[in-house]
Amino acid sequence: MDQGLMDGPSSVQADAFSFRAGVTTMVDVGSAGYRSFPKFKETSIDGSQTRILALINIAGEGMRGGPFEQTTKDMIPRRAAEVAKKYPDVVVGFKLAHYSGHEWGPVDSLMAAGKMANLPVMVDFGGATPPLSLEELLLKKFRPGDIFTHAYAYFPDSRESVIDENGKVKPYIFEAQKKGIKFDVGHGGGSFRWKVAVPSIQQGFYADAISTDLHTGSMNGGMKDMANTMSKFLALGLPLQDVINRSTWQPALMINRPELGNLSVGTEADVAIFSISKGDFGFIDIGTDKLKGTQKLVAELTIRAGRIVWDLNGLAAVEFKK
Repeated sequence: MDQGLMDGPSSVQADAFSFRAGVTTMVDVGSAGYRSFPKFKETSIDGSQTRILALINIAGEGMRGGPFEQTTKDMIPRRAAEVAKKYPDVVVGFKLAHYSGHEWGPVDSLMAAGKMANLPVMVDFGGATPPLSLEELLLKKFRPGDIFTHAYAYFPDSRESVIDENGKVKPYIFEAQKKGIKFDVGHGGGSFRWKVAVPSIQQGFYADAISTDLHTGSMNGGMKDMANTMSKFLALGLPLQDVINRSTWQPALMINRPELGNLSVGTEADVAIFSISKGDFGFIDIGTDKLKGTQKLVAELTIRAGRIVWDLNGLAAVEFKK
């Protein structure tokens, strides 16, 4: 049976893709629902060197694909909240993704779970005809701290973009940011377009969190990995310090984990050392459009909980003497 993004062919093992890109903590955003989360925790989280946190999908089976993500009767807020309360060290919020109907029921169920567990929610508009109102989601449904992902996506026929037909960022996007709504890049294999990202950045709309939406489709497409995704924002003109901030500290605050994403005294020793390669680079979005850049981040050394887990050029190794 097709498992979609939940324990299926598009899934990836965290340790195989984290440290080599300078990542020590991943947040799985909704692969597992309240029914499938115990198995997901056992098979994917418990044995991982990478710290893995999770958003619980409001759909009981998670991102299993097909009818599993469309069955509203299996979107039960109480069940999702119970799982979150059972695993407070791991669960940091709730997710709605890929729903295709033109009604607010699934969002309302998601919001109910968030309120029951006092945790943030994340929405990935799956698509609807006509599209659901992004303004209503952000300004009427969301609470401060809730998260809209795929901020720079472009699907004009099925979901609203943050820009209008003239490339202008819609005024309510800035209003939502002032309200405390958070925006996540969520690059993925289909949700990052230069035609949205470039004018958005030029007009001052910056996503709060730079993130990958890692799966087999995105890692072999324009996204590639976290270091490459961060490099895209250097190419967009963001200062290096801002890129790092939106890749570490800001995401940690969004999931209410201030002990992560910083190097303060007493925090766990999760450290990534990058070099910056200078050259003529091309960064692809999810289509065929390329943005040129002169800098690329390369993960040289990654330390997880005080132990070296990635050393690209032997920075910590002893030089061999013939």
